[in-house]
Amino acid sequence: MKQTATLKNVSPIDEAMLEDIVTGLSQTQKTLPCKYFYNDIGSKLFEEITQLDEYYVTRAELAILDLHIEEIQQRLQNLTAIIEPGSGAGIKIQKLLSACSNIEQFILLEISPEILNASAKTIQEKFPSLNVRSLIGDFTNEALILKLIKEEKLNQTSNLIFFPGSTIGNFSSEKVPEILHTFKKLSGNNGKILIGFDLLKDKERLIAAYSDSKGITAQFNKNILSRINDELDADFDVNSGFSHLAIYNENKARIEMHLASTRDQSVTCADKIFHFAKGETIHTESSHKYSIESFSKLAKNANLNIEAYWTDPENQFALILLVQE
Repeated sequence: MKQTATLKNVSPIDEAMLEDIVTGLSQTQKTLPCKYFYNDIGSKLFEEITQLDEYYVTRAELAILDLHIEEIQQRLQNLTAIIEPGSGAGIKIQKLLSACSNIEQFILLEISPEILNASAKTIQEKFPSLNVRSLIGDFTNEALILKLIKEEKLNQTSNLIFFPGSTIGNFSSEKVPEILHTFKKLSGNNGKILIGFDLLKDKERLIAAYSDSKGITAQFNKNILSRINDELDADFDVNSGFSHLAIYNENKARIEMHLASTRDQSVTCADKIFHFAKGETIHTESSHKYSIESFSKLAKNANLNIEAYWTDPENQFALILLVQE
């Protein structure tokens, strides 16, 4: 019997976005939350990034799934639902769903309605007997997650939390255990977490992946300013006022993406004026890199243990399966 993908709006984001942007731009080191990269345009640009020669992440993770899908599937047989926070385009989940006939329900949790609707439609068409649920929300909002668990009765099922794509690297080492703890709650009764992260490697390879020769990553980075202009009535000079900058912070083992002001200037957003000196940056994203050992320590802080892990043939990326202690 064909199921119908349903959409449930559980959290308006406009007011939260406004507060996040104003707060970030008011800091000494100005910041913008990277979750706001992903409007419709930003998501399409990111899909272009995943196809670039320099961007190894997606290819490496897909290689892991292709090489190890049978073993992964064997370890998920007791689960009945998959929840994917920040679901995106849904390419990787299709490989997992194709292999796991025991999965009865797939829940997408995404902050962008456009991406959510498109992904849910694609999954439902490819897996017509699957119960597809689409929920709008921010997975970093613990109060929202607790509400979802109660409303959807997720604590009564055994769920896999699927979090691919190295998104966990966007969070600080202090924040990662909090995210994993939230995922543990979402996983329900004896559930598991399958999470992807980027492995430590040489600086040149990392910088190339975040500053590609075609300039797609630069467009992606600057699009956050376009979105703020469109949705919050700001007046960033997107074309010539800021330039894309990717650097490797060796002390923190992370790539940082910044937008550097090309001149002394002022920008208005939500009736507030923000001043920029020439060369001053807005920190838009961090992408932390880990070893298996360093990530396992963070998981341990959330009372999670490693059941298994897999890497691609070039040892660039890892998928790790976590279970509750």
